[in-house]
Amino acid sequence: MTQKQILEMVKLHHPDMSDAQARIHLNKALDEFCEQTKILKGQATFTTISEQRYYRLIDLDGDGDSSDQHQFIDIDRVDFNDYQISRLQDPPEKYSS
Repeated sequence: MTQKQILEMVKLHHPDMSDAQARIHLNKALDEFCEQTKILKGQATFTTISEQRYYRLIDLDGDGDSSDQHQFIDIDRVDFNDYQISRLQDPPEKYSS
């Protein structure tokens, strides 16, 4: 089903709704569907820094360019040097900066 067909169906039930409003609601529903079903998968690779424990997961290449920013929904696993890193069961007692 195309977006145009979906918009026509929405117009049947909500004739006063504009196309722009309907698209906003459809995109929000699509985002919620993708989040709940975890249908979108991807991977990212970045360079680690010695003695650094935490990383900002928005700008993985560290160049500050906003055109290549990632938006993570959930992290499924982490690998380092071809080994899968196990998840912490409890939060650490002390957080490093």
